[in-house]
Amino acid sequence: MIKLQYLPPPAELAAFVSAYYLFETDESVFEDLERADVGQFRVVLSGEGEVTFGDGHRQSFFPVTLMGPRTKASHIKVRGPARVFGGGLLPAGWAAFTGLAADKYANRLVDATTVLGDAILETATKMAQMERLEDMVALMTERSARFTEALVKVPHWFIRAVDNWLESSFSPDLKDLETATNLSRRQIERLARQIYGSPPKQLVRKYRALRTANLIARGEGDWQDFISEGFYDQSHCIRELKEFIGITPSAIRDHVSRLTTRTFDRADLKGQIASLSAQT
Repeated sequence: MIKLQYLPPPAELAAFVSAYYLFETDESVFEDLERADVGQFRVVLSGEGEVTFGDGHRQSFFPVTLMGPRTKASHIKVRGPARVFGGGLLPAGWAAFTGLAADKYANRLVDATTVLGDAILETATKMAQMERLEDMVALMTERSARFTEALVKVPHWFIRAVDNWLESSFSPDLKDLETATNLSRRQIERLARQIYGSPPKQLVRKYRALRTANLIARGEGDWQDFISEGFYDQSHCIRELKEFIGITPSAIRDHVSRLTTRTFDRADLKGQIASLSAQT
């Protein structure tokens, strides 16, 4: 048995957190694929786990972990029974809460105490005593108050421009982003790497695959419906989805991966979370 429950962040954190979640399994060993995504903040409440990233390197989760943005699908192994609280860190959230250059920590786990201090372990201890996701979210919201100054220093104007650009098309033209930001291509690439963890062209590929997979998983299309959206043919669509989701379009449609299937439930929060997050 596995469970994955989602809750939207409070309004004041909606630009920083995609959604909060609680993962639970009663299985002694659970293994599955996890798609590419934004950065994550995870608290291991019980059990233990490790991740093998798309480039093949493996790391164990810390009691409280920061996971950088992932540019490829990864493999998760959990030794249970296990409970894990987490939150997706949108580009603004990663910048505000960690202060780290996203591209330097992409596809990498970081001990959160090295960034947030040992006080985060006290928060984790309190959270481990809670049963309800709502209570865990309330605790995290309270703890987030210490980042008020960092939240306002984030370059929200650039993030809004990039998010809008990614949403505008499955294959947006970089010239449109240059116009929207009034920045050179080199400046855009530098900022995108720092804030999103990837250059614009890779972001287009990643979000095209994520949006396509989300629609397929929710029964709103099949790969043939997206060929005109930037995939050259069936083989190209399969390769792209396997790279970023970890499985083929037909496997997504047939809900082969239990974890992947449940991650698309985040789309049920449409209207309560960032628009791009609801589409992926």
